Amino acid sequence: MTRAGKEPAEDVKKAFRRAIELAGLKAHRVEMFKTEGSSGRIVMGSANPEGWPQECPAIEMSTLVNFNGEVGRVDIRCAATDEDHLLSAFSARTLRACSCELDDLPATLKAVWAERQLIIDLVKQGKLTSAFVGRWTWESPDPSI
Repeated sequence: MTRAGKEPAEDVKKAFRRAIELAGLKAHRVEMFKTEGSSGRIVMGSANPEGWPQECPAIEMSTLVNFNGEVGRVDIRCAATDEDHLLSAFSARTLRACSCELDDLPATLKAVWAERQLIIDLVKQGKLTSAFVGRWTWESPDPSI
């Protein structure tokens, strides 16, 4: 197995941990792996707020670090629910098409987390009329919900 790109990927793992901390969350898991035929190492991270009771993490992120050290955009995934993600997989609004540069990750994570709470509150109040509320789109898996 090649060691190419390992050091930059380790730096990205550290950046994920810092971004999670700066967003006011706690790292659940941050890891890297390489698969056969890939052009680099995938770095994945997940985080929770303090006291998160669910088994699945509250927010996740991932990026590809090419073997030449180039870091791709960081994709962020999140569901707007405090319930068990598995039980609400077909009803909870989920963040769509959210990505940022690694340098912007702390601010983006913090903003996503705040907007997530806004979505939860609007759904509880029955006031959510659009999938697009702030900076991102939050859609239900079932468009009729």
